[in-house]
Amino acid sequence: MLHRRRTTSKITRLPVELAPGKTVQMVIYRERRRNWRISVGQKAVNLRIPASSFSSPQGDPVEWGMKWIQDKYQQDPGVFHHFFLHVPADGKIYRTVFGDIELVTVPEPRAAAVGEVEDNCIVISYPGDWGQQAKGEVFPKLISRLMATRYRSEFLHRIAFLNEKHYRFPYGNVVLRYNKSTWGSCSHTGKLTFSTRLLLAPLPVIDYVIIHELAHIKVHNHSKSFWNLVASAMPEYKQYVKWLRAEGHKLYF
Repeated sequence: MLHRRRTTSKITRLPVELAPGKTVQMVIYRERRRNWRISVGQKAVNLRIPASSFSSPQGDPVEWGMKWIQDKYQQDPGVFHHFFLHVPADGKIYRTVFGDIELVTVPEPRAAAVGEVEDNCIVISYPGDWGQQAKGEVFPKLISRLMATRYRSEFLHRIAFLNEKHYRFPYGNVVLRYNKSTWGSCSHTGKLTFSTRLLLAPLPVIDYVIIHELAHIKVHNHSKSFWNLVASAMPEYKQYVKWLRAEGHKLYF
């Protein structure tokens, strides 16, 4: 069996201060590449640079990366919001357009966390010796899965209602998952995927994202024709695009 050759030769981690009390990790990957690339990930900001030379005519890539992070934070602090989220706590109320649901966490002598929906509560039983890091890594994903189970039928009904009202396009399977990078997507086969974080948004915002993805069934790009199709169903869609850009980073489990 052939294996892909490992191209990363060295990894370095550096803390970058955004503001007093707020620091993110910049992970530097030295690879077989010719250019620099930086992106904000889920756990760190990732900087990828050539392995052959630490310096280049453009200057020091590490200094450039640190400045990029600090400038990005000043321009759009919401991009880094997920680095500073609090661990979901017992008694937290999640307010959705389909109803409110309370988080109940129960420490037990067990090896792994499990969850279930009971009436209007999400109940998570977890190992009693877990610290904040373990809870922070597991709880949001588990809450997302349970929220998707609890509100799936209501969400599917909303999709069907909007599609019948505006488009009447044939679409495939609908998936709800804890996607942090996009609000929705539409495959070429008509499969619709939505972030469970959308369940925490106001109804007009949810409707906009649904309409956006339904429109992609007919137009698979963001051309003028696509936006005209969106506007035909929701003329005021731009205000919801702005809302997501300004407030979307606050929608987390």
